[in-house]
Amino acid sequence: MLAALDAGCDLALLCNQSLGNGSVIDDTIDGLAQAQLSGRWQARPASEARRLALLHAAPAADWGPLMRTPDYLRALALIP
Repeated sequence: MLAALDAGCDLALLCNQSLGNGSVIDDTIDGLAQAQLSGRWQARPASEARRLALLHAAPAADWGPLMRTPDYLRALALIP
């Protein structure tokens, strides 16, 4: 994770359904916190600004109606 951030990535993806009851995620967060506290890694202001710009400004759509849209139903039909 640190290697990706140090290489200039603004984000690094980590599956939220990892093995070990989420310990991979917890360990990653702990590792980033330790790296930040020890001075091995610092968030870059420009990177943080780009990340924040990706956040959606409007509230999320209601899931129930979305599950009945033609696009969703077509995509669902493609899943084996």
